[in-house]
Amino acid sequence: MTPIARTRLNFLLSYLCFGLVAFALWLQHAEQLAPCPLCILQRYAFVGAGVFFLLSGLFGGSLARSGLWAGALVSGLGVAVAARHVYVLYNPSVSCGLDPVEDFVNSLPPAQWLPQVFFADGTCGAKLPPFLGLDIPEWSLIWLVLLTVVALVLSLRRQ
Repeated sequence: MTPIARTRLNFLLSYLCFGLVAFALWLQHAEQLAPCPLCILQRYAFVGAGVFFLLSGLFGGSLARSGLWAGALVSGLGVAVAARHVYVLYNPSVSCGLDPVEDFVNSLPPAQWLPQVFFADGTCGAKLPPFLGLDIPEWSLIWLVLLTVVALVLSLRRQ
């Protein structure tokens, strides 16, 4: 893969991450779907991975590879959160209720700086209308797995 193609792919991954966060914000504000604490943690994963992919696209060499590794790590952590969210959806007895995760998420600085983006006020077990046949957390899990795999493959390839 040429360096230009690799750079474009890194930017594409970054734009994809930010686009998915923008879609989540549209669902929250236009469709009035309140995000739960696990949703907000997944947003952090998408934003973090997007930032690392963007930095990877801006820099070459070992810095680009480090950015891909960091993006893979952050999106991999997002996979764990999204998998937990899907588990909660299919096992309502495990639902959050009064959730200490919500207090933690809402006390993080970004929730104070940008509450319209990072403040959780929904319930994790709430059954929302499916989007193209899947629940939103399932879509999030799919995208995070794909981002993790692509970042790992790109970081392991030779220049």
